[in-house]
Amino acid sequence: MFKNAFRLPFRLLGIPLYLDVTFLIILPLLAWMIGAQLEQFVTVLEMPVDVAPLLEGYTPFLLGLAAALMLFGSVVVHELGHAVTGRFYGVETERITLWLLGGVAHFKEMPKQRGAEAVVAIAGPITSFVLGGIFAGLIPFVPGEMGGLYFVVVYTAYMNVVLATFNLIPALPLDGGRVLRSLLALRTSRLEATRISAAISRGLAIALGLFGLVTFNLFMILIAFFVYMAVTAETQYAVFTEGLSRFSVELLMTSPVATVPPDITVGEVFDRMLAEARLAYPVQTGDGAYVGQVTVAGIQQARRDQRISEVMEPLPEMIPMGTGADELFDRMIREDQHRLLVADDHGSVVGIVTKTDLMRAFQIASEAPKGDVATEPAGP
Repeated sequence: MFKNAFRLPFRLLGIPLYLDVTFLIILPLLAWMIGAQLEQFVTVLEMPVDVAPLLEGYTPFLLGLAAALMLFGSVVVHELGHAVTGRFYGVETERITLWLLGGVAHFKEMPKQRGAEAVVAIAGPITSFVLGGIFAGLIPFVPGEMGGLYFVVVYTAYMNVVLATFNLIPALPLDGGRVLRSLLALRTSRLEATRISAAISRGLAIALGLFGLVTFNLFMILIAFFVYMAVTAETQYAVFTEGLSRFSVELLMTSPVATVPPDITVGEVFDRMLAEARLAYPVQTGDGAYVGQVTVAGIQQARRDQRISEVMEPLPEMIPMGTGADELFDRMIREDQHRLLVADDHGSVVGIVTKTDLMRAFQIASEAPKGDVATEPAGP
């Protein structure tokens, strides 16, 4: 998800900001929708402005674009609320992404403390309520004759309240759903809390979808679909990590690591890949240093007589040997890695773990009675 996002040339509170390609689609569409309904907004929100000048020429759509940008700016501030709160628990935010349905703060990991997920989640709606209050407080200071500015300020105040209220719906992956799961996890396991939250979330997603169909609200239908699909993925993720939590990386890793030297040819490596049914090898020099990796995807366009040193890719990230398999899986998904090297306390490479190893471990855990899976490597 969000593989087609590009990074903006600045950071907010040290956090990179990305725009998904879907944002570039929804922004002009949202601007057009706001502009087309500008008169209705003025009427419903009882704005004391002369609406006639606001409806002339391209003015409605320029105001719609300004309002849409303010809305997405508010979404960024909402996500910063999550990010700043996460820092109190030592959790780093990798980036914030704006996309079709709003924004997402990508955490390196969720805080492990009990109830912490609820605190981090509720910080977003609280931030939006505060932001809405700030813009509401600005309304009396905007001259009535500045109808366009008045509209944008009132719209931003109103939509921040809507944004906060909507996110409090107790459905995963919305903030309210994360608060619900975190509170349930105080009395039961995280997996069971996720399952209960997921059942509630699916029901609410169906209700939102039906409401969207009845009212012909395309955004409501999209959000309902997103919630339903996201909560399914969230449940699968929880089940998978629960199964992997019974394993250690030391048990799953392949050791010693099969490597190739940097001076052999692409043809030699490819033939070895076919013979050993491998998709990648770390590249190791004669003095034992790891300098990169070669993958089957990376050599497809290379000539057979090219040296591996010319086509090798950056070395996979190293993880400590004491890492849990569930944490390893989370890291692979977050960083889009297919394999990671395992290092001992001295930083020396002692093994390698792939996604295939994790899938095999999960299959064993799902079929074995609880307590029958070893969590430590077998003795000699």
